Amino acid sequence: MLKKLSIRQLFIDSLGFIGNNIPLLGVLTIFSFIGSYCGKNFGVYANRLAFLVYALYIYFFYFFFVSLYFGQKPLLTKEKFVDSVIKLICIFAFSFFVLLCGHLAIGILRYCSRYLIGFPDIYSFLRETYIFLALNPYAKILIFAGIITLLTFSFFIPGFAWISTINNRDNSVLTAYYKVGGNYIKVLMVCLLMFCIFPLLISAIGVNTSLFVLSCLHALLTVFQIVVYLHMYDFFYGQ
Repeated sequence: MLKKLSIRQLFIDSLGFIGNNIPLLGVLTIFSFIGSYCGKNFGVYANRLAFLVYALYIYFFYFFFVSLYFGQKPLLTKEKFVDSVIKLICIFAFSFFVLLCGHLAIGILRYCSRYLIGFPDIYSFLRETYIFLALNPYAKILIFAGIITLLTFSFFIPGFAWISTINNRDNSVLTAYYKVGGNYIKVLMVCLLMFCIFPLLISAIGVNTSLFVLSCLHALLTVFQIVVYLHMYDFFYGQ
């Protein structure tokens, strides 16, 4: 029997977990802050070696977060590390393919607008609408929400399979979709809230603040996002 997710209860349980594990989550928040601050302050994206070190740091942060959450002993094994990296690469490839299909769809619209009678007006309307959304600071949230929607079904739900690789459970991506069955809209609402609305609010609050304060806010949000995401996973995969 498929479970029905309660968004309200999900956040209540997540906040309860945070309240009961403040010392551990405090340490993880510090590591999250280091990743956020270094990523913004030292230009790691401009240097390949620096980016590789940064990517490994971020990956191990998430890996150990999951291991600590589920009480895995030992926290890290060679087999789990290799399997989880392979699984994540597959999920990234699938997510990239979905986003690429979205980009190709726009290209097809552009191509068709040149040849189909009556189609140019439709394409022009879509193009003008997109430009309006891109230039309007308040309407950008719709574009961001569209991207998060694609990522929900191509990355966040398949991401449960990555967690299962670490947590010694069924790590099939198809299983992830099956377990979430009947709750797609609710999972989408949670992802939009956690990865769209909250980040935009943090960015708005941090416009006139220092990099240090902004990194602190991002670190706190990151830990909260992970806790909610893991609780959502635990709900679907729990006994």
